[in-house]
Amino acid sequence: MSKSALKILETAEKLFNKNNFIGVGVDAIRDESGCSKTTMYTYFKNKNQLVMSVLQARDQRFKHSLFEYIGTAEGVHAIDKIFEWHIAWFQQHDFKGCLFVRAVAESSNEQDIREIAIAHKQWIKQLIEKHCTMAEKPHLHELIYTLIEGLISRCLVDGFDPILANDIKQNINNLLYYKTSPTAIN
Repeated sequence: MSKSALKILETAEKLFNKNNFIGVGVDAIRDESGCSKTTMYTYFKNKNQLVMSVLQARDQRFKHSLFEYIGTAEGVHAIDKIFEWHIAWFQQHDFKGCLFVRAVAESSNEQDIREIAIAHKQWIKQLIEKHCTMAEKPHLHELIYTLIEGLISRCLVDGFDPILANDIKQNINNLLYYKTSPTAIN
């Protein structure tokens, strides 16, 4: 990808994350990136294609960053790393929640955008499921996935609470290290 296309993508992602998808027009992206309208439309035929390209690039960076953070950890240790990675993200100064969820909410049912977001979320869920299975706790993957996804919204709305994050992390670890399946209470 050319430097101009990368600059447009980076600028669009920054503006979409800071503001929203609907309120940021291609003129604002063009002006902020310093490229011409012709250059912009050479690489991205319309705003929808630009949104999809931003999400695809973000998905690749997300996966690379998370894989790098997990490293060689597996099972319980990998789940711990996945949770820690998210906690670090929630504390970043530019944290504005999940760009994939926001894109779907603002996309007016654009199927291409939904498919990118669904694939991204499924990847995360499958990664958690893989490591829960390695830890011999496959039944916990939906719970852990839902906790992390819920924390994304909660940290956006309520702000980051390190005590709450630590408590949730400890509770996840307690579930993962629990030796036998708890019996249902009737």
